Amino acid sequence: MFQVIEPRPAPVPTRGPAVWLRRNLFSSPFNSVLTVVTGALVAFSLFNLARFVLVDASWGQVWANMKLFGVYRYPADLLWRPLSVAAGLMLLLGAMAGVGGRGSITANAFFAFQGFVAVLSVVAVLFWPSVRLLWPLVLVAGFAGYLLGRAWPRVAKVLPWAWALWFALGLMLLYGVTPGSGLLRIVPSRDWGGFLLTLVLFTGIIPSFPLGVALALGRQSKLPAIKYFCIGFIEVVRGAPLIMWLFIASLLLPLLLDVDANSLPAVMRAYVAITLFSAAYMAENVRGGLQAVPRGQGEAARALGLSAWQTTYLIVLPQALRAVIPAIVGQAIGLFKDTSLVFIVGLADFFRVADIVSVQPQSLQVTGGVKLEVFLFIAVVYFFFAYRMSVASRQLERQLGVGVR
Repeated sequence: MFQVIEPRPAPVPTRGPAVWLRRNLFSSPFNSVLTVVTGALVAFSLFNLARFVLVDASWGQVWANMKLFGVYRYPADLLWRPLSVAAGLMLLLGAMAGVGGRGSITANAFFAFQGFVAVLSVVAVLFWPSVRLLWPLVLVAGFAGYLLGRAWPRVAKVLPWAWALWFALGLMLLYGVTPGSGLLRIVPSRDWGGFLLTLVLFTGIIPSFPLGVALALGRQSKLPAIKYFCIGFIEVVRGAPLIMWLFIASLLLPLLLDVDANSLPAVMRAYVAITLFSAAYMAENVRGGLQAVPRGQGEAARALGLSAWQTTYLIVLPQALRAVIPAIVGQAIGLFKDTSLVFIVGLADFFRVADIVSVQPQSLQVTGGVKLEVFLFIAVVYFFFAYRMSVASRQLERQLGVGVR
């Protein structure tokens, strides 16, 4: 006779949200109590924050001062110039995204920035009459670049030159070319400010990268003059805070060059200080990557007949840079936030404009002031750009297999 076997119990699930919660948040009585208490505090805090943002806050002064936040005292009739630069930026970024295709690093970054531009377009239409049509045109330029990249992938060959041309013409357009009046008249850099100034200063990360690589390679040079010059520069610059170098660039540089302080624009002095300061830290990041490359890599390259320059450029340096991507991106994020320090030397960057708006007579008429609303607004903007750089860094690490053997 056949004997019926009792059915076995269903297997215990090992995946899913319930399993994750039980394993990580409710694994013991103590963890369960801690999870409930922490969750209640977080929910209470988020509820109060949401109530303030959506009900109690006075956002009118933020929307009314969008020009100050964006470009500070840049002439209202010339706002088409910075927005033309922004349109060129989105056009080129869109072309890169179109060439890379959906899911690529550039495509993800492009659509994130397009969302940011879309929000600014809505704000401009509602609260910023002088650029009511210009911001939507920036949005259109981004999509046009994306469609161009999708339809003509060969545009990738000219994109490096296009970026260099955009950078040079963009600075020329922002500053102007003719004195007096007119659409291309010169706008002194003292009238630059807000987020425009923050982005201009942040571009100091671009020249600081090749300078940092050169300093890192020079520090490992066998020539004493080059080696000790690079060591001295790196250690001296890293031995003092950025604030001190900003003061030196603002006050001591004209004295060292024996020129009138007014002949050197404050923006240029701050830009040079930020670039050199970033280059010193970049050099140490790259040097760490160079030390992480096994010595056998260079020996194998030389055994194959490669010169010292070819070994460094083709074999050692790519591996070194790949290993320090997180450190380089972390430095870029830090530099983006450290640009707020330039208000100490009299420049009205994004952070300084927020302080100016919070003490306006109209702002002081609001019960309790608008300081919290203003700084919440700039915190969200800073977070958006810093988080976007962090996401791009993680995507690049996965694509290059950093940390994967």
